Amino acid sequence: MQEAGWGLLDGMNDAGLAVSLTFGGRFVHGPGFAMPLVLRYVLETCQTVDEAVGRLRTLPVAIPQNVTLVDPDRSVTVHVGPDIPMTEAPDSCAANHQHLPVPDEQERTTRTQARLAAVRAAGVDVPAMLRPPLYQRAYDHWLGTVYTAHYRPAEGCVTYHWPGEHWEHTIAEFTPGARTVALGLSEQQRSLTHNRPSPALSTSRPYPAAVS
Repeated sequence: MQEAGWGLLDGMNDAGLAVSLTFGGRFVHGPGFAMPLVLRYVLETCQTVDEAVGRLRTLPVAIPQNVTLVDPDRSVTVHVGPDIPMTEAPDSCAANHQHLPVPDEQERTTRTQARLAAVRAAGVDVPAMLRPPLYQRAYDHWLGTVYTAHYRPAEGCVTYHWPGEHWEHTIAEFTPGARTVALGLSEQQRSLTHNRPSPALSTSRPYPAAVS
């Protein structure tokens, strides 16, 4: 999924390496690269999780981020940031915090630890990703879920999911396209907007919100 014209929020290359990005939850800034650009670089230069981890270890990043990497043989999540060395997470999953203590106010606002526990419990159960607490509708607070991506590196396949619909792509038979998905609207609101533009998602321009 492309971000801001140049970078990536997630993606997979033809070697079967898939990556995804999650904000690390700490508002710390330092000299370094924007992580969406780093993800694009990793997919263009690496073929395995081990190669990608080696690259990430050498690259400075500007803000705390969590990166999950998967290939047909291995998966890992690493925490990176301008103020910490790259740290491997205990599980191959992430929410919006890292290996450091989570302030009570952050947990009340984002429920990040509760969501990580839900991710661990869900495993690869896609329907669970489309229900609370993992599927979020707080779009007015920039915390709404944009899409859920189910990557299968061994098959070279990804399926993007929304409640009630999905969109599949494969490396072998990739076809460029676009899809518009209305986010955060009730049925009554949908009927009132008819021909007016509504909040939407394109695969090339994600709405600024949390990603499952």
